[in-house]
Amino acid sequence: MPWMLVKSSYIGFKSYLAGALSHTEGDFEVKEIVGEISPRTAHLLRKSFERSYFTLADAPLIPFEELDEGDRRLILEALRGLRENERLKIERR
Repeated sequence: MPWMLVKSSYIGFKSYLAGALSHTEGDFEVKEIVGEISPRTAHLLRKSFERSYFTLADAPLIPFEELDEGDRRLILEALRGLRENERLKIERR
């Protein structure tokens, strides 16, 4: 099973109609597979953050000098498109 870098964002809806009808609102999480990373990179990232995800705020802590060139490019590209409320998760799929 390969290690994947997955972009995760949370979308919440606050609608007047849901409140008026006493219905729960339709919040959900959207996942987008960014690409495959090496097991070594997955281990380094999880070890650096002590968790299986990172955000834009965590970018200075990424050990870029220790990553393979392909993984480095993939992570940099993913960070460029990342919004403040989104995460990059490291998942085994």
